[in-house]
Amino acid sequence: MEKTLNIIYNALLTFLFPFFFIALFILNLNKNKRSEGYIYKFFPAAFKPLKKPAFREGVWIHAVSLGEMRAAVNFIDLLQSKYGKKIYLSATTKTGFDFADNLYKKDDNVLTFYFPYDFLFSVRGILKQIKPSLFISVETEIWPNLFNVLNKKNIPVSLINARISEKSYKNYMRFRFFFGYIFKKIDTVLCISDVYCKRFASLGIKEENMRQTGNMKFDMDASLIAGDINEKSAILKRFIEYKNNSSEPPKILAAGSTHRGEEELIADLLIKLSKSGKLGKQGGKNKIFLFIAPRHPERFDEVYKLLNNRLPEIELYRLSSIYASKDNNNYNNYHDNHDNHDNFGLSENKSASPVVVLVDIIGQLLTVYGICGAAFVGGSIVPAGGHNLLEPLVFGKPVIFGRYVQNFSEAAEEIIKNSAGKQVDSPLELYEALADYLFNIKSAGSAGKNGLNLIARNKGVSLRNLEYLHNKGYLH
Repeated sequence: MEKTLNIIYNALLTFLFPFFFIALFILNLNKNKRSEGYIYKFFPAAFKPLKKPAFREGVWIHAVSLGEMRAAVNFIDLLQSKYGKKIYLSATTKTGFDFADNLYKKDDNVLTFYFPYDFLFSVRGILKQIKPSLFISVETEIWPNLFNVLNKKNIPVSLINARISEKSYKNYMRFRFFFGYIFKKIDTVLCISDVYCKRFASLGIKEENMRQTGNMKFDMDASLIAGDINEKSAILKRFIEYKNNSSEPPKILAAGSTHRGEEELIADLLIKLSKSGKLGKQGGKNKIFLFIAPRHPERFDEVYKLLNNRLPEIELYRLSSIYASKDNNNYNNYHDNHDNHDNFGLSENKSASPVVVLVDIIGQLLTVYGICGAAFVGGSIVPAGGHNLLEPLVFGKPVIFGRYVQNFSEAAEEIIKNSAGKQVDSPLELYEALADYLFNIKSAGSAGKNGLNLIARNKGVSLRNLEYLHNKGYLH
């Protein structure tokens, strides 16, 4: 039966190949990010994407995108320092690949490359270049051909930080007649929570091959994944000091990983908050700053235009322009729409309007979280499933999020339980949460402290995962 299913799967892939290839070729001509690296994903052996000479043997770690890659950094650091392992590191998305390639470009013991498509010739192509002793997928990626080939080569397959959303779980169960045998190819599953353990068990993973170890995102170390964070933070602090024309300290909000519909809401609430007459200790109005980071880079220009429509109620900048002006502090020369800013009186630095900065550079969100007073995490007001709620907590900042956080449900529950942030269910609740954390120092400080304590209590997941894999005999 297994052989028959495998033949059907590959026959379907063969049929779809020309359509898939042509579609990606067209997307690539239009510079669509979904096509990034597609030629390497199809033909890794022919085009040799590895930039450094391949070493004899290493551990293959796969992290789909930027979030998974960041979660893997501490695990990789421990794997190298404790066990001296060389790493083959793959990513699917451009953001994940660029982050890894930049972070490890000077490390000769880490090879970065795009994860191959699940065509047999693609899988065999990458395995001609690398010789893994172990395959580790961060979170959950199920690829029939890859797992079959690894199984035949006696290369263990492990999932760490593993989770299955309710939607994916239902789909796997619906097609269990096919996926059942694939899950049997998985040797080890280390889950974020007991809920996921139960789901994997019902999909065929044996209890002795599965553990609940926690969420590796609690182990995130900003110094490991953002080496220039102090330098960039200093630039932003100088910019804020330059633009703050109040005797009161500025109020800084970070809106991270936002989706369509969220940027407009946040901007409008910010304007409303600015006009609300909130007073500081000296009786003056606090200058409000908003750093807004869209989840998808292709939306940068779209969001900029949307925010530009709020002029003159806001001052608008691009983060790339601020960084470009770092040597002379003449930020007024770096607006993208000079003509629209005359009414601000910027040369005299007198504007009372809130300052909005579009974070138009990938990888700068942690820097922004580090300097803010409170953070909103997007993909949660609109039904996108939410994004990493733990990142602001690492810096001791309270976090605000909406109801749609099914991708981070455990983290959301812990944040609420420990009073490290607020979940909101309406624009009014969001406004009230923003006002509380930005203008109530005691409330923000208490939530930030609770967040740091929550992070501290849950650290050590990466090490537990490594120790389990070592005890299984995979890291000798």
